Amino acid sequence: MVSAAALARTVVVCAASAGLVYGTTQVDVRTDWSRAGDDRASRSLSAAMSTTLVCPGPDRPGTPGYEGASQSVTVTTSAAPAALLDETAAGGSMQTTRLPESAGGAPPRSSARPATAGAPLTGAGSVRIVGQGGLATGLAALQHSVEQEETVGGLAATACSQPVTDAWIPLGGNQSGRVSRVVLSNPGSSAVTADVTVIGSKGRVAGKGAAGVVVPPSDRVVVNIGDFDADLANAMVHVTSRGGAVSVSGNDVLMRGETRAGVASAAPIQASTDQVLPLVPVQAGRAGVRVAVPGAATTVRVRAIDATGLVVTDEVADLPGGVTSAVALQGISRGSYAVRVTAEQPVVAAAQTDAATQGPSDISWSTATPAVPALTGSPVPSVSGVRTWLAIFAPDKAATVDVVTIGPGGGNRRLAVAADTPTWVEVTGRDAVWVRVRSGSVHAALSSAGKQGSQPLLEVAGLEPVLVKPAVRDTSAERD
Repeated sequence: MVSAAALARTVVVCAASAGLVYGTTQVDVRTDWSRAGDDRASRSLSAAMSTTLVCPGPDRPGTPGYEGASQSVTVTTSAAPAALLDETAAGGSMQTTRLPESAGGAPPRSSARPATAGAPLTGAGSVRIVGQGGLATGLAALQHSVEQEETVGGLAATACSQPVTDAWIPLGGNQSGRVSRVVLSNPGSSAVTADVTVIGSKGRVAGKGAAGVVVPPSDRVVVNIGDFDADLANAMVHVTSRGGAVSVSGNDVLMRGETRAGVASAAPIQASTDQVLPLVPVQAGRAGVRVAVPGAATTVRVRAIDATGLVVTDEVADLPGGVTSAVALQGISRGSYAVRVTAEQPVVAAAQTDAATQGPSDISWSTATPAVPALTGSPVPSVSGVRTWLAIFAPDKAATVDVVTIGPGGGNRRLAVAADTPTWVEVTGRDAVWVRVRSGSVHAALSSAGKQGSQPLLEVAGLEPVLVKPAVRDTSAERD
């Protein structure tokens, strides 16, 4: 016979969406339900759950050769309206700290729903954002900056992301005057070792990247990638870590002689057999998709789709394993497109676009984004002379979403997103935008474009899934 005191259950705080935990810390609590104290504790398990996001911060200050560099970025946090969440816990808190703390001040915190808060930051450090309890769900953050320095010009923006142990980043090219960096941030309490490997058309390149990079706890390391030759014209960077997870972000700067030609952030990508780039803005020059094949050789299909759902280009290429390649989008004209890359083996896909081919310009990276089964969102960058759009794409199957904008002129719109047809919603002037998926699943990104003086501005920031519900999963175990 089993006594009540001998009956224990393991309670795990997890994400309700597709069985996945998006940016959360899983809390494993062993509870004796015969004890009143454990019963009371079980009722507030959501308070033990936390969500961690990391923003890379300024990438130049403190790096070799740029120790005294002046650079400012704006980090903004946003808490989704409670109506978009499946379940909310009372209270909750948000903490923002620099990695390392000596880097300087941290941004203000969103303390209620819906709320958006942000501030410019300087100094050689990343930003760790931790939402706890009631603010562990529906949390998003964005970093953006406008550069108008002598050797750096353009708009950069990236969603602040969760730590990972394996990620790919599109970076660099063989143009003269191109500088690329990878920012590794460790929000954890133990040191993490990371390998930063550069992959080109002939595979892994010795002497590029860095192996065995130790990232101390609550700190960051910036890795300068260096100059690329012709074999690395379409390179990607592969980051893996041991002993824990790191947040990964890339930054590209391009000069054409004495002319500023752009700056862009590059978000981490996970390899898969179906890569969706929700928005690729083709404004100038030739368009193409950079593809990495981490494993075995494969056949890759690349399709660009316009606002009517028309496949304007459909390219097929046989690519060897362990290398990177470029697939040109033949005959594509100026405009905005969704791009889908499918393959028999896992691949990684991204597209670089240019604001102009001559004179001052800007560059952007459109990267593949994960499917969003429930919720995604982001603060909207506030930049004079720039308009911003939300891009939504539903592959294969139609979806229904609620688009909620926060701030002046904000509101709620229910949209029917046709299968394989890009949908765009302008969100210029809003503080934040949230997308709640009611049926199907979608991929999403923010795209910003405009001009300040003679400097064109262009950037795309992919959006990731956001946790909507702290669910309690019971697994029973009887003990004699």
